[in-house]
Amino acid sequence: MISHVKKSAAPPKDKQAELMRAALQLFTQKGYAASSVREIVARAGVTKPVLYYYFRNKEDLYLALIKRFVARIDALLEDAPAAGGSWKNHLLDFFDRTFLVIFDHIDDFRLMHAIYYGPPQGAPYFDFDSYHAKYHGRAMLMVESGIAAGEFRPGDAGDMAWALTGACQVALEEQLFAENARIDRKKLRKILNVIFEGISA
Repeated sequence: MISHVKKSAAPPKDKQAELMRAALQLFTQKGYAASSVREIVARAGVTKPVLYYYFRNKEDLYLALIKRFVARIDALLEDAPAAGGSWKNHLLDFFDRTFLVIFDHIDDFRLMHAIYYGPPQGAPYFDFDSYHAKYHGRAMLMVESGIAAGEFRPGDAGDMAWALTGACQVALEEQLFAENARIDRKKLRKILNVIFEGISA
């Protein structure tokens, strides 16, 4: 006689989203090391077995948050400029879309910023440096195209890209202090145009 073991039903999909939301809130408010699994499941309104259904442990949950965020950056980096138009406008659009991605997911950026620049918290290693390099490389390729087209003056495309990405980075870090942010999208565009005045042919 064959016995049939009834499998337990999978938790609703929205429970996974609630766990990620709760973990993100706690990691950004208390820090990764100070946030416990018990606190995460309590804030998400689920039990520990539900967390372990979706994630192996707290480290796996953290990496899922980081990978979700960098997937948005990957999509931005892989989005090729539209045909035609000036390379200055392509770069302005690139930085504007960057601003919007970060602004719309500011807590994800805050977590990444805290882990990368803050004191060690025991969080699993993630290669953030490769994303800094990829982002700078994407901007540099567009600057090189602008130089080749005669739109930008001859010079070190890498240095020009650092000036542009540096301005964008400062604007993004300003958003971490929402009530006192001094650089919004409009202000960032104005700052970038100052740099373009210096590199234009």
